[in-house]
Amino acid sequence: MPTASSSSAPHSASQRPTAPHTARPAPGTMCTGHIGPIFRERGETVARPKKPLISRTRVIETALMLIDRDGLAKLSLTRLAAELGVHNSSVYYHYRYKADILADVLRLVLGSFVVDADADINWKNYLLEYAPKYLEKLNAHPQVVSLLVAQTPKTLGLEFENQTAAILLKAGFPPEYVIVIREHLEVLTVGALQFSNNSLFEDVPDSLPELRSVVDAARSMSTEDRFRLALKSYVDGLEIQLTAWTDGTSEFST
Repeated sequence: MPTASSSSAPHSASQRPTAPHTARPAPGTMCTGHIGPIFRERGETVARPKKPLISRTRVIETALMLIDRDGLAKLSLTRLAAELGVHNSSVYYHYRYKADILADVLRLVLGSFVVDADADINWKNYLLEYAPKYLEKLNAHPQVVSLLVAQTPKTLGLEFENQTAAILLKAGFPPEYVIVIREHLEVLTVGALQFSNNSLFEDVPDSLPELRSVVDAARSMSTEDRFRLALKSYVDGLEIQLTAWTDGTSEFST
């Protein structure tokens, strides 16, 4: 999950990673990582203008809008510049690499998620309140989920992660299991988002009536309802496990 102190503003130029030298991508293609210039137009690398005509924030906000509307795979310098009403070089002034654009898009989405939890909040209330809000924020931009999954190890939202760890440790969870719990919560969130617009089963044949009946029944549940059910079940199980850890009866020794 992201942090309350995460900024939605893109990084400055001095904070952007420096890419190693490698072969240039083919004309009209986009780089998928920190390798070479992000875009080339008809065999020529796009040069930066002397003065920016648009801000970095406007570039990222427009990139997010295009990703939401057209899909992550269709993001290109030409589409982005056309939407902004500028030449490709104006985008290139701020960003040389696609990975930097995508990183700032993810930062923009996560930066708008604010957590204002009291340090003394009950751990169950904390998870049950903020995990669904995190899901809601990501579900508003489903194309960005793949960027979140690709961010391993995590580099955004570390202050929030520290807050989560502190709350779980204070509740009495063994340190070696706190990260495991956090990983489980991420799996629940990503899994819910993965199936928010795609059912696990479709077109179940009549020869499988039981499966077909439960698939049809599940369509009445929203993504949020499904997630809350899974989250509540998981948290209730954690509460039982915490009691076992506390009284020394857990099968998972600490």
